[in-house]
Amino acid sequence: MPAAKVDPELERYREDYPILATSTYMNSNSMGAMHRGSADALREYTELWAREGVEAWDRWPQFIDETADTVARFFNGGVGNTTLGENVATFQARVASALDYRARPKVVIEELMFPNVIYVWERFARLGLELELVPSDDGVTISTERMLEAIDERTSLVSISHAVYVSGALLDVAAICERAHEVGALVMCDVYQTAGVVPIDVQAWDLDLLVGGSHKWLCGGPGTCFLWVRPELRARLEPMTTGWMAHANPFAMAPAPIELADTSWRFVAGTPSVPAYYVARNAYQNLLEIGVERIRAHNLALCRIVIERAQAAGLTVHSPLDDAARTGFVAVDFEGSEAASKQLIAERYKHDWRPNCGLRIGPHFYSTQAEIERMMARIIELARS
Repeated sequence: MPAAKVDPELERYREDYPILATSTYMNSNSMGAMHRGSADALREYTELWAREGVEAWDRWPQFIDETADTVARFFNGGVGNTTLGENVATFQARVASALDYRARPKVVIEELMFPNVIYVWERFARLGLELELVPSDDGVTISTERMLEAIDERTSLVSISHAVYVSGALLDVAAICERAHEVGALVMCDVYQTAGVVPIDVQAWDLDLLVGGSHKWLCGGPGTCFLWVRPELRARLEPMTTGWMAHANPFAMAPAPIELADTSWRFVAGTPSVPAYYVARNAYQNLLEIGVERIRAHNLALCRIVIERAQAAGLTVHSPLDDAARTGFVAVDFEGSEAASKQLIAERYKHDWRPNCGLRIGPHFYSTQAEIERMMARIIELARS
């Protein structure tokens, strides 16, 4: 893990994000700041469409593959193993529909998983799925030991988040993968809360499947999510939720049953959301230029200021205090925090508030020490009022 260090040189990127001129922006854990090139990226899309009409499809599949391979650089996913889609729920459902629950009915998920994911898997109970939610002892963390104990020979898949959405606590993905593979189960990890701010390596984890999205730390706006599948696993998964773009030759308009593509396109369904991918591809460039290790070091230093100021003021920190155990935001809570959150937003201190969490404060590479000090001073003032 990189050592925490404020990096003033990153301030040169601030001009690329218009909202920073009018806001103290600490909400990249929920929605990253928009890159000023987003309008130009959309114009590139519309100009191609206007010029070529339906023949734009001669270019778009290659563009989608290039964008997928670009986002894969954030998690060492290699080339040709990543699929783009509109949201994580759809990818979770597609994977769920590819499993056989007769011999291995159990799916293990941590209790603090973002409810979106649990909603998806619970629906598959009608196909024989048995959902086991691993409880949290403190509402902040998930015990690795409890996760490992829940995984057994009846488990088909473990669906986990890299970081808990209400606290930022990181899960031990490598340990969970090791245990799952011992009993023949798969692991899918949701990196929405970490991609772009925490270094990720699917090879080091020995992961099977990864899902995530671009509108948080990757600053790519909504509509661009991604699914990475370990290459040797791809052919084993045949989703029941599918569509014409997953066909080996989609433009042949062949009759059913579908012949699934032998590439990552087998996990696509209907027509892709191409405009969103243009916006996301443009947004990735600054982060790749800086490097996630450097982003992580800067973020940790600013988060350390949040923690120290909050503790000194007697506020509750609802996140792990150990830098190595936390993603890029810190949750701070106190009596009246929801009302304080609304006041802060009115004053353009951008952040979010969640139940059983409080204020989530997520500085990014474009955030400065002066901003975080100013925001914490205002939070403490409101907490005492």
